[in-house]
Amino acid sequence: MGVRSGVTIASVVVLGVFGAACSGAARPVEPSRPSSPPSLTVEPSATAQPSEPTATPTTAAPGANWLRVTPQQGTPGSTVSLDLACLDNVGVVHSPVLDIGALKGNPEGHQPWRLFGTATVRSNAVSGQYQISTTCGADELSTEFTVIAPPTR
Repeated sequence: MGVRSGVTIASVVVLGVFGAACSGAARPVEPSRPSSPPSLTVEPSATAQPSEPTATPTTAAPGANWLRVTPQQGTPGSTVSLDLACLDNVGVVHSPVLDIGALKGNPEGHQPWRLFGTATVRSNAVSGQYQISTTCGADELSTEFTVIAPPTR
């Protein structure tokens, strides 16, 4: 056997060992029996994360749109924060007891589908539970807000 043949055989052996190592545990295949292809089971990943939304989304993912108010209750004259996420065309935010300021996105342009703002509870608001609502495409987004009586002095 010449040097050239020895190098060729060594290369085939090294590549075969390398290929077996890359494909997982090596399993001997008996030449007398044809081997069947291994079955493949694909299970959903428990740690899969949703992809980041694009700057001009066309459809909203379930649960990706919301309207939140913090705190969820306030006295007349108090200020609350609004947090709105909408992956579609957002409508005007309405409330019978809040004067809602302009909602703005992140000034650096991050998450353009998410808006923040503040609202003031109207001074004539009567104690009770009220809806804050808007539209996001064809969907209605709403959350509840409770006006509480100011503490007596």
